[in-house]
Amino acid sequence: MTNVWLIHPISRRVVDVLERTPITPNQVSVASVVFAAAGAASFAALPWPFSAFAGLVLLMAWHVLDGADGDLARRTGRASPIGELVDGVCDHASQALVYVGLGWIVARNAGVTVAVQLALAAAASHFVQANGYETGRKTYRRWVYGAAWMRQTQSQGGNIFQRLLGGLYIGLSNLMAPGETGLEQALEPKIAEGGETAADVRAAYRRAQVFIVKRSGLLSSNSRTLAAFLAVLARHPAWFFIYEITVLNGVLLAVLAARAIRNHQLAARYAG
Repeated sequence: MTNVWLIHPISRRVVDVLERTPITPNQVSVASVVFAAAGAASFAALPWPFSAFAGLVLLMAWHVLDGADGDLARRTGRASPIGELVDGVCDHASQALVYVGLGWIVARNAGVTVAVQLALAAAASHFVQANGYETGRKTYRRWVYGAAWMRQTQSQGGNIFQRLLGGLYIGLSNLMAPGETGLEQALEPKIAEGGETAADVRAAYRRAQVFIVKRSGLLSSNSRTLAAFLAVLARHPAWFFIYEITVLNGVLLAVLAARAIRNHQLAARYAG
């Protein structure tokens, strides 16, 4: 709900201003990391409870810019696989900074070893969860609206670092889309026919997947920010790490199971 009523409307207003300037989408992505760093520092260094509220405001600003970079790229015709990679790296860097801030508090209360173990387990969980969330959202946009993304547009261009990052992202994304290969083989020829056939396929995909996409919002960065805020406000930041390791991994497994079932059903319906 925060995306619909707060983050996206503000992001659109920001882009309305930025598209008339020379500022690039990648610069916006980098700026978002600065706000995430400030939010993490607020959690860790400011007096309680001001730390919780200041951190929340700054992290919400991060989410606004994180939404603005992609919108700016699309409006100005600068969307690219490299831009997607930069956006992804900045997202993970921002989240890592939040872990550092929360881990710093946990270390003061429970020791460095506990803090490091919790933070690393949560970070690994987040990396997989975020990929699963983005894979579902972007695949949905691809089939319903015809918006291609890195899985269709990635080339062998770029330096070795960019290719390695892209390969890692796509490889994990393939695991997060069970049944997508069969779905691709079944749906792509129907979409290529155009007209009513393509419209029927897009509508069927939307009906099958829209509920899953909406519920997977629990895996988004916005929900994590709210969870971090509540954990800091409760003076138990370790709860955030435990929530991500347990609850959100359970959500991811449920999302993947539902995604696999719907993909196989759609592939069987349109095969041949």
